[in-house]
Amino acid sequence: MIKGVQCCFCGTSVDELPPADSAPVRCNVREFGDKVFTVWRCGRCGSLHTLEPINYDHYYRNYPIQRQKYDAFTRVTLARRLEILIRSGLSGGKTLLDYGCGSGHFVRFAREKGVKAEGYDPYSEEFGNRTVLDRSYDFVTAQDVLEHVDDPLAFIDDMKRYVAPGGCVVIGTPNADAIDLHHPLDQIGPLHQPYHRHIASAAELQRMVAAGGWQVVEFSKDWYVDTRVPFVNSAFLFRYFQSGGGFMDVGFDPVSPLHMIKHPSLFFWGLFGSFFSRKTDMVVIARAPAP
Repeated sequence: MIKGVQCCFCGTSVDELPPADSAPVRCNVREFGDKVFTVWRCGRCGSLHTLEPINYDHYYRNYPIQRQKYDAFTRVTLARRLEILIRSGLSGGKTLLDYGCGSGHFVRFAREKGVKAEGYDPYSEEFGNRTVLDRSYDFVTAQDVLEHVDDPLAFIDDMKRYVAPGGCVVIGTPNADAIDLHHPLDQIGPLHQPYHRHIASAAELQRMVAAGGWQVVEFSKDWYVDTRVPFVNSAFLFRYFQSGGGFMDVGFDPVSPLHMIKHPSLFFWGLFGSFFSRKTDMVVIARAPAP
């Protein structure tokens, strides 16, 4: 029985209103595959939370995403991310900060396209220099970051320090509304335990952003991984994880043609998976108040 905790989004205590649902979820990183965590859904706003605390340095020490290659497939997804920013007003001469940039591939890609881009990630040797946070930017992206922090409200408020007046923040994060705690693909994919600490519902994400004084200018239920390019879609990606024992590590290991032959259904999902996205992610774009 879950007791004594509250939703960090709407503030509802589980003692006041019991969780709408909960489930044990195994870690989908190979190194910690024997660890199981409890995820519960807020009975009021529908957001998702991990019950057990973790040692961040311990779990992020060998984080698989740091091994992502800057290959053709990655560049397709990065192009999708950049398209969103260009559509929202990013143009030559404007500055960009990718907060929580991981391996920094989006920073590199944006620079190649002529964008004045910087990146910051506390778990990256290359992009761990906090001096880039001492100035403000026209655009600040936080893609797949909000769900990793202990205090999402404080994180959103903190973004004000890095966005220039009239600039935009772009937050991409899983959507709790579309996630089934008991669905095996959701456990392997967007639940991503114990790294995804708090996953907001669509309404809560927009409410939090607006409450912070931002003007929400666009909201979409989309993920940059979902493209029409063969084998670059979430339906294929999560099934690829599933074929590798349920661990995301397989997505960053060298590609093995034999593995694909052993799991022939992956060819179907690679070619047609874009038509079967579960829409488990969302993006909100908000503008900072002008001076």
